[in-house]
Amino acid sequence: MHSKERSSEMKRMCSSTSDVVSDLPDNILEKILVLMPIRDAVRTSVLSKKWRYTWRTIPELVFDDKSLVEPYPILFRQGFPPVHLPTKDRFLASIYHVLLFHRGAIFKFILSISKLESCSEIDSLITFLSSGGIQELTLQIWKGGPHKLPRSLFSCQQLTQLNLKYCVFGPPTTFKGFQRVVCLELCDVIITAGTFQTLVSSCPLLEQLKFESSACFDYIGIDAPNLKVLSLTGFFKSLSVKNAPHLSDFSLHSKCLKNLWGVKDRRLEWTGLLDGLPVLENLHMGGLYVVFFAAGWKFIGKRLLMLRPLNVLELSDVLLGTAIVFQFIWLMITNSPKLQRLTIQAIPSSKDDEVAVLKICEATMVSSDFYLKQLREVEMRFVSGTTSELHIMKLLLAYSPILEIMVVKPHPAKVTDGGLRILKELSQFQRLSPKAKITYKHRNVRN
Repeated sequence: MHSKERSSEMKRMCSSTSDVVSDLPDNILEKILVLMPIRDAVRTSVLSKKWRYTWRTIPELVFDDKSLVEPYPILFRQGFPPVHLPTKDRFLASIYHVLLFHRGAIFKFILSISKLESCSEIDSLITFLSSGGIQELTLQIWKGGPHKLPRSLFSCQQLTQLNLKYCVFGPPTTFKGFQRVVCLELCDVIITAGTFQTLVSSCPLLEQLKFESSACFDYIGIDAPNLKVLSLTGFFKSLSVKNAPHLSDFSLHSKCLKNLWGVKDRRLEWTGLLDGLPVLENLHMGGLYVVFFAAGWKFIGKRLLMLRPLNVLELSDVLLGTAIVFQFIWLMITNSPKLQRLTIQAIPSSKDDEVAVLKICEATMVSSDFYLKQLREVEMRFVSGTTSELHIMKLLLAYSPILEIMVVKPHPAKVTDGGLRILKELSQFQRLSPKAKITYKHRNVRN
């Protein structure tokens, strides 16, 4: 084939494949553009005549640090380079640039710019979105003071997902809740306990709830009949989860350790917290909440039988060296006959009661006739080699007939010998499961 013929053939092939993407159906093009940062989606307007208007109808708009559109087309026509604009105005000009040319419905809107502070223009954006049937809204304030939410937000009755960070949540007296919200996330939102409880109970379709706060609450009650996933981070002197028969994933962590330590009566009101959760499969508990549970375990011990459907248990920042905590944790484990995966992250205490923990371990080894028949995976995090850590691992190895792996991750600041002492101890423990493998995550040392 001559060079001219080859060149002609190549042009023909390129011509036939150059616009394959453009020939895709409009709904496929829309999905492609949604997956792109809004900045890049807008830039596709220069590709061809067909692409010029394609991005303008995408139903999802995300404005964050990675996807901002520089407002050059608008501002340069005005002879005013955007570099001369204040930071806030540059961000808002970028957003307005997109909204000005956008056509069609906006079902999902995310505003999470680390340098954008609370301002009245945010209220205007929410008001604009509220008139268009917004379904998923994320507003995250990272800098400056909290943003007081406008009344227009509470009229967004098409919302199915709402994610707020560092906002003031003060609904009008006429507010009756979000009837269609399925997922609700509130992080450092200024809200009263009463308003929070009313909000949750007035979202009848709510399935996922995440609440993180630095404030201290005397009482928080969760009443959500369709709730499946619940994550609470904060300080709650009294906590109740009721009417949640579908709750399968529950996380409870403390955020204000100083406030927790300052409580005079550490046997707080936890009556019924684990009652009425017949399908709870994943439980994550951290901080000093484990201490509070342990302090009252004699009173709520029978209710721990409600952990029978549990598959995954994760305990973090626990004072394992305290005898009552050690005993309580072992009680949780043994009252979870379907437990398959266990994770424990202990924190060393200056008052570790090694003698008492040793007695509990020895008594368990002598009198226990049960087995952890479903336990397959164990992960011990930030291990420093304390007596309590070694004893809990000893018990787990001795009573788990089908255990497959125990992962031990050392504390980088407290293990200085490469873990040789810990490995030596572990190698002497009896393993009921012939397949049990201990993996030490330090310099790829394995046993």
